[in-house]
Amino acid sequence: MENKEIKKDLKPIWHITKDKEKDKWRVYREGAERATILFETQKEAIPYARDLAKKNNGTYYIHGENGKIRDGKGYNK
Repeated sequence: MENKEIKKDLKPIWHITKDKEKDKWRVYREGAERATILFETQKEAIPYARDLAKKNNGTYYIHGENGKIRDGKGYNK
């Protein structure tokens, strides 16, 4: 029972990363096996991830092409 309570308290986290095989930018929720959605550019992916984080009281991180986090923001109600 304790593990369920811990998971409930965790805020969702989304990442924007480059999918080098498909040459697209993906938005995915941390812990998910697949991308939520793919975009042609990082510029298109950022507002989508930002909206998900806002709506779900979560956080999003923007990764550069090198994979390192370059920016991000968290939201709380």
